[in-house]
Amino acid sequence: MDIINIITSLVSSYGYLGIFIAAFAETMFPPIPSELIFPLAGFVGFQSNFTYVETFFMAAAGAVGATIGAIVIYFISFKIGRIAIIKIGKYVFVSEKKIESAEKWFEKYGIYAVFLGRMAPGVRELISVPAGIARMPFAKFVIFTFLGSLVWSLILVFSGYFLGNSWDSLSEALSKYFPIISVVTLLSIGIVITCYVLISKRKKGIKN
Repeated sequence: MDIINIITSLVSSYGYLGIFIAAFAETMFPPIPSELIFPLAGFVGFQSNFTYVETFFMAAAGAVGATIGAIVIYFISFKIGRIAIIKIGKYVFVSEKKIESAEKWFEKYGIYAVFLGRMAPGVRELISVPAGIARMPFAKFVIFTFLGSLVWSLILVFSGYFLGNSWDSLSEALSKYFPIISVVTLLSIGIVITCYVLISKRKKGIKN
């Protein structure tokens, strides 16, 4: 049984606990795709006749699992630094190029990179690395990580939930569109944050 089948069985068999463990594993080991885990959780919720509230808690369980995984990576990066992280990365299929991509995100967006990065495929699993190396304030890291993870989890879990019985036949085809969804989401959130920052600066300028 390959890793995908193991994750599928885990989520299907153990519900909240299963998605918590799967999300933690997905964060710690990037080759495991969140685009599979969370929609599958939503599909399981549909089959189990979960209400919207119960489905929301499935997404929240995934967000908590992802956040705890991100905290582990944050502290490892905080303690051992960039060079050691790059050396370790090759053993879990994380190249220096991927780490550099996450670093560019962090340099460009600052603390908001953690929030936005949790919704960007290829970045979400690694954004904790530059945050840890830069020693981003821990409380802010946890808050932004959880909120970003929750938004991403909600989008994917409810996608699987609303697809219902169609999920089995459409999952492979629809997986192609998840990167597009994430890009649209990131652009929308990025625009909101940019507007907020600009308005805040303008107000401070007026006061001065």
